[in-house]
Amino acid sequence: MISQNLKVLEICKPQGMAFKYLIVSEKEVMKGVIYLQELHIVSSHFDGTVLDKQWLTWLKKCINNQFSDVLICGNLFRIHFPGYFFKDPLDEPLIFDLLTDYLNADKRNNRFCGILLKDCPRTFSPRGKFKPYRDDVTMELVIRPEWKSFEDYTKMLSKKYLQRCKKIRKAAEALVVKELDLEQIIEGSSRIEELYRNVALKQSFRIGLVNAAYFSAMKRKYGRLFKFRAYYLQNHMVAFSTYIYYPDDSMEIHFIGIDYTVNETYSLYFNILFDGAEEAMIRGCKRLELGRTARTAKASLGAEAVQVHNYIFLKKGIPSLAFSFFNTWFVNKMGEEWMDRKPFKEIK
Repeated sequence: MISQNLKVLEICKPQGMAFKYLIVSEKEVMKGVIYLQELHIVSSHFDGTVLDKQWLTWLKKCINNQFSDVLICGNLFRIHFPGYFFKDPLDEPLIFDLLTDYLNADKRNNRFCGILLKDCPRTFSPRGKFKPYRDDVTMELVIRPEWKSFEDYTKMLSKKYLQRCKKIRKAAEALVVKELDLEQIIEGSSRIEELYRNVALKQSFRIGLVNAAYFSAMKRKYGRLFKFRAYYLQNHMVAFSTYIYYPDDSMEIHFIGIDYTVNETYSLYFNILFDGAEEAMIRGCKRLELGRTARTAKASLGAEAVQVHNYIFLKKGIPSLAFSFFNTWFVNKMGEEWMDRKPFKEIK
């Protein structure tokens, strides 16, 4: 599945992104491979409200001049997707040295202000100038063995959250939900991209945007392991959700799209979450991956935060200062309200 996803990204060619593979060998014997994404960052990748302040004019200039190119070892669009493979797992810690050597091997690599090493084992000990990045968490819903249906799940909800769930499900009764095949995804590509961008551009960080070609390419490569569910109101698509099924009995709600003019009336976003949870239960999945954003909504579903183990190396000076500014702003904006969401009944 990993190699299929790399093909998808290279086919759809996200704007500002290039791809590179490094072969690791010793005495002409291949020992591993490293997958890199080269990302060109511009100010439009960030929420405009944080930069459109007169006193932050300097930061915009810095982004354009000194914080513009980053190396990612891994996949920006996926979670739990390591960017390296070694035949011998004992060689995995070499990744720190190999990435540092790559950065120093060519003067052209001086344009990169840093490296993000994604999705590492928790047992890693960083080497050199790499430091742990601990502010990255994803939301996951553990599917309990007794949840064979959505009704089983609702029986575990507290009175407050059960009433909320019923209200949300009631709001969706006017919607028609269809699973789209490849031909239908291609046919609806313009609307799909519009709905996707509605969601993507609401994010604080929208680094690495995909296009409509991504969804059809995913369907081609994954087939039945990728599902596209479209939500219609009077034959007009107002939302969509995509699922990815994994061999380890887990499922991911991948990219979604929403028409926010009718989102509140029909509780589109919350119904997307509930529908994804129901799908995971029906398929007998053990875990539902929900992603990094909208933590309060996902915690209200019953999801919990899971630490993603990343490491980062940044050049001293402006790159480090700019990253520190954005990271602090992002963490503060996420807040801690989501930690108080406890949707299930207390076990006595």
